[in-house]
Amino acid sequence: MDKTFGLERFFEILPGAVAWGTMLILFLLAIFSPKALAIFMIFFIVFWLSRVFFMSYRLTDSYIKHTREMKIDWLGAVQGLPPKDEWLKIYHWVMIPTYREDIDILRQTIESVYKSDYPKNKIIITLAFEERAGEQAKEYAKILSQEWQGKFYKFITTFHPDGLPNEVKGKGPNITYSAKEILPEFEKWKIPAANVLVTTIDADNIVDKKYLPCLTYKYLTVEDPMHKSFQPLPMFFNNIWDVPMPMRLIGMGTSSWVMIVSSRISRLRNFSSHAQSLEALIATDFWTKTSIVEDGHQYWRSFFAFAGNHAVVPIFVPIYQDAILGSTIFRTIKEQYLQKKRWSWGVSDVPYVFYHAIKDKKIHWFDRLANSLILFESHWSWSTGSLVLAIFSWIPLVLNPNFGSTVLAYNFRHIYGEIVIIAYVGMITTLIISTLLVLPRRKSQATNWRIFWDWVFTPIALPVTNILFSSIPAFESQTRLMFGIKPKVFRVTIKHRK
Repeated sequence: MDKTFGLERFFEILPGAVAWGTMLILFLLAIFSPKALAIFMIFFIVFWLSRVFFMSYRLTDSYIKHTREMKIDWLGAVQGLPPKDEWLKIYHWVMIPTYREDIDILRQTIESVYKSDYPKNKIIITLAFEERAGEQAKEYAKILSQEWQGKFYKFITTFHPDGLPNEVKGKGPNITYSAKEILPEFEKWKIPAANVLVTTIDADNIVDKKYLPCLTYKYLTVEDPMHKSFQPLPMFFNNIWDVPMPMRLIGMGTSSWVMIVSSRISRLRNFSSHAQSLEALIATDFWTKTSIVEDGHQYWRSFFAFAGNHAVVPIFVPIYQDAILGSTIFRTIKEQYLQKKRWSWGVSDVPYVFYHAIKDKKIHWFDRLANSLILFESHWSWSTGSLVLAIFSWIPLVLNPNFGSTVLAYNFRHIYGEIVIIAYVGMITTLIISTLLVLPRRKSQATNWRIFWDWVFTPIALPVTNILFSSIPAFESQTRLMFGIKPKVFRVTIKHRK
């Protein structure tokens, strides 16, 4: 067997094996050694409690930075940078991959870019269609080109051919094909690659008008900008009051999670919409064509391509996205699960990172080890954390009834209950900040009641949604990777707006 293949295959098996091994060992402890399990659970709960308080602090810090950056006149700040008019050399290339999204959704996304506080003659728009979308895609391309041609520096449509070798059917191959097809034009336009910032957004994204000037400012003021990615805040608020409460909690929770990691640059990775200079993208051969997860994977491709000299710069200005809303409640639940499963396929980065951490000796050994372990732990916690907290606090009493009469079991129940109550402080912090973020998007008096009921039912609903739409899809992804069952198609999440 090829040694390279064997090493990568080992690291593909590892996340799923550790996740299943964790659950199996804890079940065995519940049967044969409930005392040991109770002691472990006390330490585990305390660990998660400390993490909750840490995350609450980070979320609060990010919210303060967000409110501060939203008050800044970024275009004025850019115009004030020395030397005078240096900022005018920066062009923004906004890439919008699309596969069968409704034309009205695409119009709103393009219009949001058009409303940006940035000169339109410095913006390039690319609509990256899939050839397999058929005649409808060609019709949409023609209509939108007629509507928007001449309103930006360039408005370009591309069609990614179906069935190219060594490609999954997904976003990464589409935008890579589109970028390489258009790249020669920049030489004709006499625009250097170092002066082009490329932002990839999904077809349902609404770009805040401050995003492009803020991105320009940070690119021109950050040290060594070529070796940086730029991460705005994804906020799933476009249709936040149209979706069922569980999906609203998930949308707010995902937005809060990115805010949390944005305040800790060492943990921040590309997620969803993100930006990088064209110069850096050329150096990394653009985005992956073999994985359905192109965002987080792009961080690791850049990290190893630049021998560890790569970091993500947080931008506390949002790009708004849609929360999950299907045509029926059952379709909504299904789409939410499938979206989370696709996101959790980021576990496929584990074999890539571990393999390069072993092979790429240009990076200091500690950086390679730390990044590998942090990535692994995040996916292990993703799949097992909520399940361990939900199951193993009570299952020893069911599997081993005699344990319930011991002093340790009695004390454990009280300790566990008190810690859970304290942990709700973190949940309240998240609720307060989420409410402050969505209040400007209130529609009516009924919306105020929804906020009230969200507060009432969140302590009940959140543990359930964490298990159904976080732990279980992550477990499935890790199990599929363990058995070598890899997705070949990027499944576009079906969303609706009322």
